[in-house]
Amino acid sequence: MSLGRKSWTTTRMALISSVLLAIEVQGIGGKMNNYVQFLEEHLGKIQYGWSTDDKGESLPFQVVKYSGGPFSGTVTYSTLGLSNQPLRSPVSNKEIRQEIFLVTYSSFGDKNIPSILQYVGLNALRNKQAILRGDLFGPYGELFEASSLEALYVTIPVYFPDSFQTFISDGSSFVQSWLVPITREESDYIKKFGWDAFESELEVSDPDLVDFGRKSIF
Repeated sequence: MSLGRKSWTTTRMALISSVLLAIEVQGIGGKMNNYVQFLEEHLGKIQYGWSTDDKGESLPFQVVKYSGGPFSGTVTYSTLGLSNQPLRSPVSNKEIRQEIFLVTYSSFGDKNIPSILQYVGLNALRNKQAILRGDLFGPYGELFEASSLEALYVTIPVYFPDSFQTFISDGSSFVQSWLVPITREESDYIKKFGWDAFESELEVSDPDLVDFGRKSIF
């Protein structure tokens, strides 16, 4: 799947019911109902979403847009149904159920966001491997029009309360992974010095990571 900028059409609330129907086959439908409620308590109601790729082909999970974000003026997008398939951690070898999140300002619009989440989610399913804090995708070139952001970095959702990081229901854990668009220079820094050094630099520089028009910290 290309990460090139796309024009998108949307489908509405049938998304949630289709995800829950798929989850019922796995025997965790009740947990998923609770999980959706948990997500909406933190992110606002699901407004609409995408169930197909740019070619119109159905996907094994949805991408949805919520009405809110970690602070005023922001909105959140996520995969929904990716957690239907447990993925193996390449570090601990444990099975992880996770969804992937992306946050920006409501004024930014949807733009290429659904394509990005679909790409990363499908990549995880294809490899049967969970994405972990410190993982890096790209650089791919310009992710958004007139933006210097070219790569994607995975971390914990630090802009949200700690309670948002993991949802636990009847012994099953659902992990929230935050996908942060970054610049080529930032990507190069991670490759050279490691993700922990990069996050230390973020603490010092304190850039606005939900501003997709931001400049590199290096």
